[in-house]
Amino acid sequence: MEMIYEIRRRYKVQKQSISAIAREMGLSRPTVRKHVETVEEPKYDRIQPIRPQLGAYEGQLEQWLEQEAKFPRGRRRTARRLFEGLQEIGYPGA
Repeated sequence: MEMIYEIRRRYKVQKQSISAIAREMGLSRPTVRKHVETVEEPKYDRIQPIRPQLGAYEGQLEQWLEQEAKFPRGRRRTARRLFEGLQEIGYPGA
């Protein structure tokens, strides 16, 4: 936010050009122009996915991990083997 206020102050109060502001602050001209023209502060609203693709297979994956936690390290499945097991039961993800 402080950067946006500094850009606006330099542009409106000090009457610096967009190119000069970009050069001095190490920003691109489109970024400076965007912040000069905005009226409201930019807000970031993260949109949560409804359900991750892995959600349907989460129970099976947790079951495998709990079972194999008892095994010695050499007998546990690698991440690749877990992924291949998920693909065998129908996981469409990559």
